[in-house]
Amino acid sequence: MRCFFRGLISLMAVAACASQAAAGLVINEVACGTSGGDWVELYLDGARGESMDISGLYVTMYYGVNEPLGTHPITLYAADRPQTPYDDRFAVVHLTAPATPDETDFTGDTNGNGAIDVYCNNYSGSLWNTDCVLAIDTDDSPSNGGIVDFMAYSIMDEAYNAVMESYVRDAASAGQWKLGQGSVGESTVPLPNQGLAPHQCLARIPGADTNSKEDFSISPFQTPGRPNMFANAGTRTARLFTVSRTTFTALPSRRGSSCLNIPVFLYEPCSIHLRIFTTTGLLVYESPLHKSVSPGAFTLAWDLRGRGRSACTGLYIGSIECTGARIRKTESKTVYLIISRYR
Repeated sequence: MRCFFRGLISLMAVAACASQAAAGLVINEVACGTSGGDWVELYLDGARGESMDISGLYVTMYYGVNEPLGTHPITLYAADRPQTPYDDRFAVVHLTAPATPDETDFTGDTNGNGAIDVYCNNYSGSLWNTDCVLAIDTDDSPSNGGIVDFMAYSIMDEAYNAVMESYVRDAASAGQWKLGQGSVGESTVPLPNQGLAPHQCLARIPGADTNSKEDFSISPFQTPGRPNMFANAGTRTARLFTVSRTTFTALPSRRGSSCLNIPVFLYEPCSIHLRIFTTTGLLVYESPLHKSVSPGAFTLAWDLRGRGRSACTGLYIGSIECTGARIRKTESKTVYLIISRYR
């Protein structure tokens, strides 16, 4: 009888967790092509005032050994709270990094990267970059009705992996994934034949969760802990990068102004560098060539020195050159840099 009640209490806890999660906890972004550091971003989509402790849930591909997300509360909120320096709607789950302590409600964002990071001791092979599934679940079994959210993807080469197919069918039976009329593989999110590149991710498209492959798209922008971004068309006429503005000012006499930062945004994997000239055309600074920079935000920094000494008060011309190897294109932009050393 005692065993019966323990089992009943356990089932009630699972049901409560699944019911709570039904409020809108979803898989929002997946990076499965990294070199050993695959991660999954969770997102709580709900009404203002809703929150959820996700520490007792699993993020798993149901293969090998898995563990719950944490031993201390990890609370997500349906609206970002202004009192925290990170977005409370997101958590980033690192699947094979058990040695790093979790960031929880008690610790906050200890590494200062602007996101709540959770570290798990899951299957050592992390996520497959071929045929694979991924779930948020109340345990690491796909067949007992505890799935909270689910996705499946494939390189679409031949028959879908038989083990993963069984998990897809379990999710379909639980109402968490839609099967089409064809093979199971045809109902999955399609990947390139070689899988995702290290800088790419599968990102959830804004809109209602349809529990289907239509919910996700490949993006070149990995944005862990932040809203998803999608690319412009990858053609030779597409932009390689943009600069936030064309004029930047540095006041070295003020505390904390010993460096001038130029934020740029890359749309393709690129090599990028900065050269700075006087108004008469004399080169005073050249940055290192930053090779194979991943798409997304990037900062070019000038330490306000040139030709072995501090740069004088005045106007300088900056030339940013960016080369995208994939689309064989080079693009450059000019910025104007003003230094004032007057107090």
